[in-house]
Amino acid sequence: MVAKRVVVWVISIAVGMAAGYATVAAFGTSVNRYAVDLNFGILDFLINNFTFLCLSYAALLWIWLDYFLGTEMMPE
Repeated sequence: MVAKRVVVWVISIAVGMAAGYATVAAFGTSVNRYAVDLNFGILDFLINNFTFLCLSYAALLWIWLDYFLGTEMMPE
């Protein structure tokens, strides 16, 4: 069961990142265009629209992989 859960997390993160980059490439823009300049150092990297785009793809995939692989991480 732990191996299935690790697979769900790894695939969700990897495909979420790939889908985020694919979306940016499909619209012909760059990742820097989605950046937020808050002058907070590392928080500028963590708090930007691209991060939330990848997170949304990963979350959607995580939900479906959890359902199809039967890992039961989400409550009924």
